[in-house]
Amino acid sequence: MKQQCDQQPARDKHRRGLPVRMYGGVAICCLFGLAVISGVHATQHDGQQELSQSGASAKTSPGKETQRAKLAEGEYEIQEEGNSGAVGPAGEEVYDFHESWTLWRLGKGQYEVEGVRKFESPRDVKHADRFLIQLSRDLTPIRMTEFAKLVWRRDSGPLTCEFLVKEVHCSSGARNTRQAIDLRVPMEFPYGFLWPISPFSLSGLTRQAERDLNRPNPIQLLSVEQPSVDNPILTIVRNGQLQYLGDEDIDVAEQTWHAHEFSLKVPSYPRFLIWTSRSGLLLSVTVEHLDPNWPKEWMKLVRFWKWADF
Repeated sequence: MKQQCDQQPARDKHRRGLPVRMYGGVAICCLFGLAVISGVHATQHDGQQELSQSGASAKTSPGKETQRAKLAEGEYEIQEEGNSGAVGPAGEEVYDFHESWTLWRLGKGQYEVEGVRKFESPRDVKHADRFLIQLSRDLTPIRMTEFAKLVWRRDSGPLTCEFLVKEVHCSSGARNTRQAIDLRVPMEFPYGFLWPISPFSLSGLTRQAERDLNRPNPIQLLSVEQPSVDNPILTIVRNGQLQYLGDEDIDVAEQTWHAHEFSLKVPSYPRFLIWTSRSGLLLSVTVEHLDPNWPKEWMKLVRFWKWADF
C-alpha cells in the first residue's frame, strides 16, 4: 500500500467543485463509496491511500422488513454550467446525473431508500444503477448497497458500505474472493462522502451537527476514487467544518420549504452551501466560488411527492 500526501498536485488536478457523480457513488461510475483493505487502517487524515485487492468477501445486508409504508419519492439533479457539464475527478467525470428514489418506513422506526442513478460516463455512455440505503430513525445512513461494478474489478458487486460510529466498512463483493476488496477506514468525527457524493450521506452529516450559530462542527469527508488496475481503490479523508447558518424559506421542487442552512468548508475546495428540510431531507447544495462570474454548479431536489409526514 502506498501513501501520498493530500497536497500532491498530481492527484489534485481535478476540478474543485461538486465532486459528484454526486454518488455516485455515491456511484459514481457509480460507486457510491468504497474503501480499504481488510486489516489496513488509515493512519493519515487529509491524506490518500492507494489500495489493492483483499481476500475478504462482501458482507451481506440484513433482510428487508415485510411491512413497509411508502412515505415519499423524489429526484435529485446535478447542474454544471462549466466544464462542458462534467463533474467529478479526472478520468471519472459524469454527465447529466439524476438520482430518483423512494423512501419507505420500516418496522422498528427505521427507513429505507430504493432508487436508481442515471448518468453518462464517459459522455454518451449511459448508466442506470440501482441502489439501496438503510437509514436510522433520524435519517442517518446505516448501510448503502449499490448494484454496480468497480471499474477495475469486473468480478465485483454489489458494492456495500456500512457506516459505523468510528469506521466506514465497505466491500466490493466478488465470486472470486481473491478479487474482492474489503475496506475499513477509521473516522474520528461525524463523516460523509465527498466523492462520490451521496445526497443522503450529506443530509445525514447535517443531522449529526449541532445547530449552533457560534460554533462550527468538526467533520470528515471521504473520497473514493478508482485510479488504475494496479490501484483499483484510492481513499482520501479530509477534515473540514460544518457551520449552521440559520433557517430560511427556499423554493425547491415547486414547493416552499422552511429550511436549515449550513456552510461546509473543506481545504482546497470552494465553500459548499447546504439546505435541508426540518425532517433532514437534502434540498439543495451549491458551490460558492470567490469569483462571482464562475459558472454555477449545484445539486437540487427537482421532484418530490409525499404520502405521509416523516
